[in-house]
Amino acid sequence: MRTIASTVLFGCLVIAAAACGGKSKGPSEPSPDSGGGEVGEADDDAEAGDSGMVPPETMDEISSLLDRKRPAAARCLADAVLAGKAPKNARGRVNLAFVIGANGKAREIKIIESSIKNDTVEACVVEKVESIDFPSLPKDLEWSYAYAFESM
Repeated sequence: MRTIASTVLFGCLVIAAAACGGKSKGPSEPSPDSGGGEVGEADDDAEAGDSGMVPPETMDEISSLLDRKRPAAARCLADAVLAGKAPKNARGRVNLAFVIGANGKAREIKIIESSIKNDTVEACVVEKVESIDFPSLPKDLEWSYAYAFESM
């Protein structure tokens, strides 16, 4: 019986996370040439026209990789609820800011805002982002992203 409840809980969390998530602005404002969107921006150490610009396809790939990690992030809350470390009615958002290094690894991951207020869930989400293999980049890229959670 517990397996069925776990499966139902996980399914609800995946659906809620997919429907409610999205990117959020990081602590810095987008650069004038970034189109004002909510995606990350490259460090300002390169001159305009420098070949160190991150191609739009790579920016889309980064967003896609973070989106695909939603079910794993949703599992963070489900596991916390099942372990008794979060209430059954827990919900909220975890907004992250981080740097994607030229090597494709996320670093300096910080929680810039969290309405879930659960250290276990927050630490788990950070681990999920750390595990992503982003594409190699011409230079470091600042990024922000939000994961939304809702349990039963």
